[in-house]
Amino acid sequence: MKKIVTRIVCFLFVIGLWNIQSLSSQAAEITVPGYHEYITTEEEVIDTWYGIARGTYLQSGTVGLKSAGTGKVNVSGLTNANSVCDKVKAAVYLDESDDGGKSFGTIGSYYFEEKNTSSCYGSKSNISVTSGWWYCVRGVHTVTEGSTTETISTQTKAMKAS
Repeated sequence: MKKIVTRIVCFLFVIGLWNIQSLSSQAAEITVPGYHEYITTEEEVIDTWYGIARGTYLQSGTVGLKSAGTGKVNVSGLTNANSVCDKVKAAVYLDESDDGGKSFGTIGSYYFEEKNTSSCYGSKSNISVTSGWWYCVRGVHTVTEGSTTETISTQTKAMKAS
């Protein structure tokens, strides 16, 4: 009888450990519902994502690509939280296409991070590009508070470099 009780207790202990592990692995990253707003002009393309869920940390994320003259562009990224959070990040990826925008490859990555704040902004100016090729910017916006991390993605429309 002692052996049976010991085996049942061990079995329940293993099940308990497995449940704790699955709970902690599920708390890693959350994608927040929201919508995108795109702005496109001859000189600039912007994608802004706005969160629609209440009670979340991630409020909005914006990436932009702007012409800075012949063969030059500026990129920027902004992440906003609803309140002061442990970490707020904006990652910006510059992509180029030599086939009219059918396929893109990443040519630059820029990472910005702020701690104990509600926003993070970063930009890179006068990046050399090839005139006549197409460019777009992708962004990954992340807010971390305690063990909760919320993330979303943005991507501008394509723009032809002057």
